[in-house]
Amino acid sequence: MTLVDFYTDGPVAVITLANPGQGNVLNQESLEALRAALASAMADEKSRVILLRAQGDPFCLGMDLEALQSLDQDETAARRTVGLYIEVLTAIYTAPQPVICLVQGAVKAGGIGLVGACDIVLATASASFEMSEVILGLIPANVLPFVYSLRLPPQKLRYLILTAAQIPAGEARRLNLVDEVMAAPEAAKTVKAVIKKLLRASPAALAETKQFTRRLFGEKMEEATLLAQDKILEMIKNPEVIKAIQAFNAGNLPQWCEKFAPEKPLVLEGEP
Repeated sequence: MTLVDFYTDGPVAVITLANPGQGNVLNQESLEALRAALASAMADEKSRVILLRAQGDPFCLGMDLEALQSLDQDETAARRTVGLYIEVLTAIYTAPQPVICLVQGAVKAGGIGLVGACDIVLATASASFEMSEVILGLIPANVLPFVYSLRLPPQKLRYLILTAAQIPAGEARRLNLVDEVMAAPEAAKTVKAVIKKLLRASPAALAETKQFTRRLFGEKMEEATLLAQDKILEMIKNPEVIKAIQAFNAGNLPQWCEKFAPEKPLVLEGEP
């Protein structure tokens, strides 16, 4: 089964997550296919724009939890998978061509990293975004280098992580995670219009823009990705996290999920 489709359409390289039945999840196989597609697009002198999209809804539900469940037993496989994810996001972020992300559906957890690494993010009104890692006892460590301050302000990012809040496309646009929101019938027209704008520009100038802005960020990106890999590898070995992932895969809630029925009012009435 093809997990990632790739083709070129004139000056546009089109990369499609093609496993909608499994939520377009990310695992070693799909990440290797993504990396290969990105490498092909970047090496093609005729490809001036890269479009990243997905079949169906969701766009991407993040890391494959069944695969993640087994990684705690295999240090080499765990490091390989986590490293592949960072390689893919870094390739998107550093590609000489501008990378457009078209989101038509739900994005969760590691899928947020794919979105955040792209240069231009276009979303239909039905799209939604959620960083839900804390429910499983994890944090979006590998995602953070590509959204922290680049896309989202630190305190708002902390709120989204702590609450695992699902936000609609309009809210994501207001927060700067998304650049444009469009009605589904207008998606093709909008994507084409953005591509046409990019094709008016000098390819060298676009590449220099990406390189120069990356230099302004300094060495922090590389340091952050290394720190992120170490953190996630440490956390997936935690026995409590392993139990939470096993419970979630079995259709149950993690052990720390707790109901709350307040005995006293949480909001005080104002004076009459």
